[in-house]
Amino acid sequence: MNMIKTFEALFLLALDEADGEIVKSIANDVESALAGAVLVELVLEKRIELADERIVVTDQTPMGHPVLDKALFDILDSARPRKLKYWINTLTYQELGDEVGHQLVEQGILTRKKKRLQLVAPSGENAGGNISVKYGLKNRLRGILLAGQDPELSEKILLAFLYYGDLVKLVFTHGERKTARKRLQKLIASEAGSGLSESLEEIVAVACQPKR
Repeated sequence: MNMIKTFEALFLLALDEADGEIVKSIANDVESALAGAVLVELVLEKRIELADERIVVTDQTPMGHPVLDKALFDILDSARPRKLKYWINTLTYQELGDEVGHQLVEQGILTRKKKRLQLVAPSGENAGGNISVKYGLKNRLRGILLAGQDPELSEKILLAFLYYGDLVKLVFTHGERKTARKRLQKLIASEAGSGLSESLEEIVAVACQPKR
């Protein structure tokens, strides 16, 4: 999953290919998860950290990604360090989905036709079976939970968002979900303190809190 960010992976998994937009029934939850995933990326890139439940900028250097840099500069421009929940709500209100979709089009992962987003399958010598990035991602996540493949940190984080956000259905069929959830719960528990830091776990948990 190295070629895309966690928030981009979440967007792809939640994309309804028939409608060309995020699945309507989970759109609000996905926006909040995207906000959390942006903050997670900023932590991983050592631009921010969570201190006393507040987001603090530790490095002002831009990363060259419009979504990440805008979030970083918004945090930097704040009059004072604000709580994690504040930034989750603020980024959610900004409706990141539109900009994330645009960036995926710019990267050639999606294409836009008549305002609808569509998956792009790779071509050429390194096409890897000629499947889209989304389906390559789904196959990888399925391999981790159903075939016991070892996940990378970025994949553990993505799976945590799927678990806490009740978005497992975006990857697994109805008959697979019970097994997937059990194995995912075990994976997350076994990695506590070693795979996901306390800060990352807190960001995921807050971003995935029920909105009702």
